[in-house]
Amino acid sequence: MEKKVKILLFEDNPGDANLIEEMLEEFADFPYELKNVETLKEGLEFLKEHQFDVILSDLRLPDSDGTETFLDIHATNSRVPIIILTGISDENTGIDAVKKGAQDYLVKGQVDGRLLNRSIRYSIERKRAEEELQESEERYRIITEQTGQLIYDFNIKENRVRWAGAIEEITGYTAEEFDSMELSSWIEKIHPEDLKPALERINAFRRKRGKLNHEFRFQKKDGSYIYVEENGIHFPDENGNSHRVLGIMNDITEKKEAEEALAKIEEVRKKEIHHRIKNNLQVVSSLLDLQAEKFTENKICNTSKVLKAFRDSQNRVISMALIHEELYESRDINTLNFAAYLKKLTKELFRCYNVETSGAHLVLEIEKKIFLEMDTVVPLGIIVNELVSNSLKHAFPGRDKGKIQIKLFREENGECDIEIRSENEGKKDTSFILIVSDNGVGIPESLDLENPDTLGMQLVTTLVDQLDGELELKKNSGTEFIIKFAMPEEK
Repeated sequence: MEKKVKILLFEDNPGDANLIEEMLEEFADFPYELKNVETLKEGLEFLKEHQFDVILSDLRLPDSDGTETFLDIHATNSRVPIIILTGISDENTGIDAVKKGAQDYLVKGQVDGRLLNRSIRYSIERKRAEEELQESEERYRIITEQTGQLIYDFNIKENRVRWAGAIEEITGYTAEEFDSMELSSWIEKIHPEDLKPALERINAFRRKRGKLNHEFRFQKKDGSYIYVEENGIHFPDENGNSHRVLGIMNDITEKKEAEEALAKIEEVRKKEIHHRIKNNLQVVSSLLDLQAEKFTENKICNTSKVLKAFRDSQNRVISMALIHEELYESRDINTLNFAAYLKKLTKELFRCYNVETSGAHLVLEIEKKIFLEMDTVVPLGIIVNELVSNSLKHAFPGRDKGKIQIKLFREENGECDIEIRSENEGKKDTSFILIVSDNGVGIPESLDLENPDTLGMQLVTTLVDQLDGELELKKNSGTEFIIKFAMPEEK
């Protein structure tokens, strides 16, 4: 304290006033200036024209008595720290004055110079710290109101939340209404669909004492809902236990509505792309069909190999076109119900190869609710196309009937002896098993999966590698291809 500390003393007893002055002269470790007044009226008048750093006041004055003395002084000069001087019999009155805003109380006859010196110092410093905190809180309140944020201070032990910021602007409640709201009432205003995940995140945050960041819908006073983003952090006590949570909440309704609008636009755009791709692939298929007819009519070649090659290419194009058709018609444009797609694909293949006249039939055993992404569906579709086409062309020569079977299931629901590891680190991939088999004449023993000599089998082995899968061929009582692959499954 470099500058003089101006002290105003309310004391009508000359002996007590002299004692205070003597103690200050002997023990004060700061420069000071003391002014003594004997009545409340005199002191209040003096305070109107002069500024003081601290007030010492007896509670019993000629024109005032008890706690009222303090209250009258405090009402006029709430920014000046007040130290109460009381007798032994009035100690409870001094305690009551401290509860109502006095910085300290000293009992006459028990106070010495060192205690008086320390009390004056601490009272001034505490008052200054309180004012700085109030100014800081006021600045923060203004900032948060201007930036449209809510701030909260959650006292865990008291289960009490205090709010500040743009309360009425965001929630429709007045600051008084919102601040007096019970925590249970506040929780009830979270949207029912968001309540469970919100409480799970909050409880996990309390257990782990990390940082809280989540979004949910909150009901305003008028009953409408807004999207809010909450961020919170723990404050530990001296024992390391969390006793407070400080956080902010932002109204992100406009942001969420903009995201939803963009998502709808993106969905329409993707559907249009799938529609155009499907139409273009159908055009390519039709051109292949026309070209094949031209070869037949003009007898350009005397072999059926060219026509078969055209048909195989056409089927590959159709298998891809069906994918885009399914995605265009689906609500989810990012994943495809693979079972529904396989039914359409195999039906088209049976039609293309006139299977109705051969007596061969198809058995599909597809596990329900398998939804796969485009990057997986396209190679799988071509693989199934090649294997089923191969069975239809070569498995049943001269036979009245035969069976082609397709199975697809999650590995956890079936059995397979092929081992595979997914390269998708940090993700829980699902392992799938695809089996395409027939009970036909079987495949030539000379077939080498490592070095296939036909375009169809080259496509199959290449696409299995693309899926990071493994391929196994069994030749017992027909032909059986087993393909295992792992993918992050979308549901």
